[in-house]
Amino acid sequence: MYAAACERSPLQAREFELATAREDLYRHRARAVQELADLKQELQDERVRRQDAEQALEDLVSRGREEARMLTEERDAALERIARLEEQIRQARAALRLRERAVETLDQLSCATDVELAVWEGGGPGGLAGICAAVVHLRDADEDEAAERLIEQTVLGYAVRDVMRLVEEFEAMRRVYDSTSVERALARLRKPVDLFHFLSRESGEAKARSALLTAVASFAPVEHLVRLHKACVEHGSSELDSALRRAMLKEGRTVPQTSEGMWAMDLRNALGV
Repeated sequence: MYAAACERSPLQAREFELATAREDLYRHRARAVQELADLKQELQDERVRRQDAEQALEDLVSRGREEARMLTEERDAALERIARLEEQIRQARAALRLRERAVETLDQLSCATDVELAVWEGGGPGGLAGICAAVVHLRDADEDEAAERLIEQTVLGYAVRDVMRLVEEFEAMRRVYDSTSVERALARLRKPVDLFHFLSRESGEAKARSALLTAVASFAPVEHLVRLHKACVEHGSSELDSALRRAMLKEGRTVPQTSEGMWAMDLRNALGV
């Protein structure tokens, strides 16, 4: 067609060329319009996705702030409860210590009363002499268990210094078994702090302190020995601490590995066994 048009007339040929070019241009234009529409749609889709992402991010941040606020409030409330409970525990411990002291005082009064009652029932004199007489009477009657109970009640009901005077009374009567029973009961039953206050005295009663220290090293529970060692260190009583360790070594006493705690380990190391 193009060749025929050229043969007929150059103008017709030119017209044909322009028509062909116009058609090509329309096709390219239509394709460009479609591509532009596609790009616009893709852009719109991306904008929607961006908005969705931004909204999700904003929601997440908002939830994070809300969750952080809630967690902060929960933490603060827990801290308040912890502080309140710690204060209640401190008060409960203080009240328990007071009750324990009251119980100890009542126990001592009860033991002292039982001792005096036993002495009175035995018809003996009051005081240490009466206790000695009551113990002797029970021994002579083969009431050894009752005699031991009376000794234990005396040990728990009277000051360590007074109990050691009872030891002297028995020794003066040549009642070695009973004097030894009293020392052993002191070592087993009295609180380490009470024993420390007597053993750490610097004047008089040297013989009594030495005898009691030997009994303590031999018969006191391990935890009492550890507590006595702790008291010696805390009060700077190095001589008493050394004497305690020597007595323990002489009596073959050790601090087993099962005894835990800093002071148990310290005494174990000091003994070197």
